[in-house]
Amino acid sequence: MTRTLVVLLAVGLVLAPAAVAKGPHAILTSGPDAVEPGRPWVASVELNEFRTAPRPVLIARRGDRTVSAGVDRAAASMAGARAFKVTTVFPVDGRWQLTLVAGNRRMRFPAVNVGSGEVPQDYVAFPIGSEAARQGGGGVYMEQEPVGTGQPDPRPPEVFMVADEDSAGDAGSGIGLWLLPVVGVVLAGAGFATVRRRGSR
Repeated sequence: MTRTLVVLLAVGLVLAPAAVAKGPHAILTSGPDAVEPGRPWVASVELNEFRTAPRPVLIARRGDRTVSAGVDRAAASMAGARAFKVTTVFPVDGRWQLTLVAGNRRMRFPAVNVGSGEVPQDYVAFPIGSEAARQGGGGVYMEQEPVGTGQPDPRPPEVFMVADEDSAGDAGSGIGLWLLPVVGVVLAGAGFATVRRRGSR
């Protein structure tokens, strides 16, 4: 019984990060410019993993003032997503809280600091109260630069070495790090079994 619990715990730890990234979510992508009062701020919203993606409503709030964004359909950047262009005009400087309403789901994005010269960061948000949100899902969204776009690569390419038959002499070092977690789980199970046996005497 104890060994089974150890194995289930190990599997749970491996699968937990993947669970955070699942479920309906929205990505808010801003343009390259800072947000200024009285000037339209154009951003895009992509709804992902919605069964039927509704037309969203973006609401900005500062104190008792509320501003709603104009929403138009747009081309999605990824398969299965539904994209919208949102245009907001903030009347005054200050920090404006952003809430996106999509059907019966509400998602919060970081406040936009209007008039500060700051460019809002792209952000992914999960519905308030969802399992993914409770597990800490969401945050700053960074889209990977496609390779070969003419821009300098931010880091050198990763190199993976695969052992072949000619390197049989290095078999001792080639057992590999992939085996360590398996050995750890087996040893942990054996340790629990030993402790249980001693306790039953």
